Amino acid sequence: MLVELNPPDSIRPYDKNPRKNDPAVEAVMRSLKEFGFRQPIVVDSQGVIIVGHTRWKAACKLGLTQVPVHVATALTSRRLRPTWRRADLQTRGTRYFARDRCAGADRRSLYRKR
Repeated sequence: MLVELNPPDSIRPYDKNPRKNDPAVEAVMRSLKEFGFRQPIVVDSQGVIIVGHTRWKAACKLGLTQVPVHVATALTSRRLRPTWRRADLQTRGTRYFARDRCAGADRRSLYRKR
């Protein structure tokens, strides 16, 4: 997988993104400050975000001049991009946490309803 460093203003959000993720931006900003990027923002060939809207918003608020970007060139069909976006949205709701494996974590934040 090829990951490039690009200016945040070279990519743009998907205008039909249904997720309301503004409340998560501050937490992602803290994570980026402490750990840096561990996952690239995935965009299509036109620079539209497929996965990573919250990371992009956090990077913009932090004033970062470069963000890691993966251009998913294999997602060329109009049918495939929405399918991947839908799959990403649907799998987010299937996560759960094993309490015994969350040592040291703020458990309230792990189980907070979204």
